[in-house]
Amino acid sequence: MRTRTRACSSAALVVAFTALGSGPVWAEPVVEDRPPVSEQVAPADTVPASETEPSGSDPRSAAPDDDSDGDDADGTAPDTADTDTLDGDAEVEPFDEARSVEYFAVAPEELPEEAVEAVSDIDGVEHALTVDAARLEIEGEQTSLLGVDPSTFRNHAPEPSAESDDVWQGVAEGALALSKDAGTERDLEVGSDVTVQGGKGEVPMEVWTHATSGIAGIDALVSRERAAELGMPEGNALVVSAADADLFDLQEDLEDTLEEFDTSLQLVADAPEPMTEGEAVPPTVIEEVIANAETQLGVPYVWGGTTPNQGFDCSGLLQWAFDEAGVTIPRVTHDQWNAGTRVDYEDMERGDLIFWRSDPTAPGYISHVAIYLGDGDMLEAPRTGLDVRVTPVRTENFAGVVRVHA
Repeated sequence: MRTRTRACSSAALVVAFTALGSGPVWAEPVVEDRPPVSEQVAPADTVPASETEPSGSDPRSAAPDDDSDGDDADGTAPDTADTDTLDGDAEVEPFDEARSVEYFAVAPEELPEEAVEAVSDIDGVEHALTVDAARLEIEGEQTSLLGVDPSTFRNHAPEPSAESDDVWQGVAEGALALSKDAGTERDLEVGSDVTVQGGKGEVPMEVWTHATSGIAGIDALVSRERAAELGMPEGNALVVSAADADLFDLQEDLEDTLEEFDTSLQLVADAPEPMTEGEAVPPTVIEEVIANAETQLGVPYVWGGTTPNQGFDCSGLLQWAFDEAGVTIPRVTHDQWNAGTRVDYEDMERGDLIFWRSDPTAPGYISHVAIYLGDGDMLEAPRTGLDVRVTPVRTENFAGVVRVHA
């Protein structure tokens, strides 16, 4: 693994937004001395119900391809609410071309124009798209939300959503797009009315669609006009596209360029190498991790849950189990995917993390994580309505296996 000279993050964006104030309160960027778990309130990652129950066939009968990366998953254009209610009074440009997202950068306040231009001038950066970011309450649940220009952001979204004119027309006309996870796990149905609590009070909105943004931890999108109505900070975040850039060099360049603005960085792309320092966690510690996780068997799945004996989501359970054993891993599933060495399915060992891509609206998105126990079994926090449990390893929508680095 290449050596980096900076004290860098494991690429987990940790943003603590205020729900009722005039703007967000941001945690410090994640460095080697991470904030305590209680300060890390990034939202949950879940897995659709169809992917959580063991199938009737032997899950060990057919291992997935070694280079499986989810590209063979079928993308599905998200459903929307009733398009007959659209006025057509907000112009949305058609889908242009798919643009990658390598990093998401977010600051407490508006990033000045010169900072955005400096990011755009970094070697390898193709696009630096300005968006608004805050953590607000939707139906009383804290949710990370972006204010976007539908005409430009759609080109950076997962293609099933990006290509749907109906999705972006609804957002442009003031409706709310929820991620697949947030919508299904919280029972906020497409077409339902919800209340969003922002810095300027409560704003009623319609849930227009369940469409995952492709940025881990971001569970809702609105137009920038709606973002202003909600009292969100203007232009405090950047979506950075740099498909051919070296991710490590790009991270250092972004840190240097945005350092004075107290900016946190989240890696959105799949890292070709671990984004953490150190060697693989030793077997003795792995046994502690598994023992910790096993103490939570029977504890209910809770969307966004991080509380022992009360409730966990899939990544929250594993972050806690590792933390109790003295090993720090990121909070959200996608960042855990970048927290170690990828290993082949047939080389999977006890304590490795197993990942799936199960979101039809974002086929490349890491949706779920579990820990391997050996002998074809794994331990997971599956979804709402199910408890932490041991199940056979599932190969459908398999993304890969990661051996965590300390």
